Amino acid sequence: MRTVRLAVAVLLCSLLGVAGVATVAGAPPPTQLCGVCGDGLAGERGIDGSTEPGTLDIYVDDAGDSHWQARVPITDSAAERYRTNTSALEAAVDDAWTRYHGAEGDVHSVETALENETVVVNYTVDDVARRGVGETWLVDYFAVGTSNTRYVVAADRVTIHTPEGTAVTNRPSRASVDGNAATWTQGGGFDRQTYVTYGSAGVLGTASGYATIALEVGPTALDHGIRGGVVPGILIGLVGVTIGRSDWGSAAVDAATLERLIVAVGSVGAVGFLVIGAVSTDAGLAPGAVVLASLGVGYALLGCTARRLGSRLETRGLIGLSALATIVAAGTTLLFAGPPVYAFPLCFGLATALCLPIGHASERGRRPVGPIAVAALTPVAAIAAVAPVSVFGYGPTLYGLLLLPWVATVTAFGYPLALLGRRLAIGLD
Repeated sequence: MRTVRLAVAVLLCSLLGVAGVATVAGAPPPTQLCGVCGDGLAGERGIDGSTEPGTLDIYVDDAGDSHWQARVPITDSAAERYRTNTSALEAAVDDAWTRYHGAEGDVHSVETALENETVVVNYTVDDVARRGVGETWLVDYFAVGTSNTRYVVAADRVTIHTPEGTAVTNRPSRASVDGNAATWTQGGGFDRQTYVTYGSAGVLGTASGYATIALEVGPTALDHGIRGGVVPGILIGLVGVTIGRSDWGSAAVDAATLERLIVAVGSVGAVGFLVIGAVSTDAGLAPGAVVLASLGVGYALLGCTARRLGSRLETRGLIGLSALATIVAAGTTLLFAGPPVYAFPLCFGLATALCLPIGHASERGRRPVGPIAVAALTPVAAIAAVAPVSVFGYGPTLYGLLLLPWVATVTAFGYPLALLGRRLAIGLD
């Protein structure tokens, strides 16, 4: 019977994994931000005769509309041909437009010109920005909601210029900010939920900018977090209750043995994933491997410090220690991979760490309602942090079901921590 249950569990996890792969495989082609950028000489789509991918500047005006200017360098021979034949230039630009680009369907008033050895394509796009809190404006044109759109920076750089006299008041993901300009470079990525706020410079302007973003994304994040996180949240809550009522194996091992086990597992995971991250990519450590390695660091740290400080701490102290281990894991991610700190590992890492005080409180005859409730809310927080979410267009509920393997991870790694918490509680008696 036990074998049957194990086979069913493995099958379910496999199906969820296949669904996740299918989601990625079924995503549409990347959307280029610049419609005509690309290196035509390298065989890529672009203006015939281009020597470099080019640049894109987006100038936002006082009404929230915008002027887009693409500049693509070309060879001397191509420049001479286009200079003497404007029809050939217009035909080359028309042919260069990629099928999927950032302003698809919203392009107006296209004008093409030749400046020395550079083709300049100007066009307008309406309503890229709107008013936010106070005097703040919000560029939300590149926030795609639950769409599967994936942006790619095909140009050498893409820069959004806010009106003269204003300043960019937030820090868009993967962008460098200089006054009233936010710039993304090729290879640096472009977040599919990009928001740019602008207005008056200074602390008040920055606060208004982030308040504008919060009002924009907050309701959707809360809705998707609740709808997507309810099932995995309930399951993690049940895991916490089960751990609190079960002491299977607690009499067979002592605190020192549990410490060695937890530290060994965490250390092997940390080193192993770092090695995998180093050899799996030529561009530095793979972020996903660094995140998992960071969880190993936090796990090992928690096992080591809990054993040594357990005699001085009550349940509340162990809760604080669990939070500290989670913060260290997040800090390790920032140190080796940089921002962003990934919400899923951080939140589910906290749920795992809280098994330590759950076991401690249960052994002391208390009901660990608080730690269990916080652990159960971690899937809600994880999904809310990356909202809006969608899978095959079915919304956050199906997205939440894809997180069920994380519930199994919390159970597998959390139970040894719960046993350690029980042994520490027995020691206090």
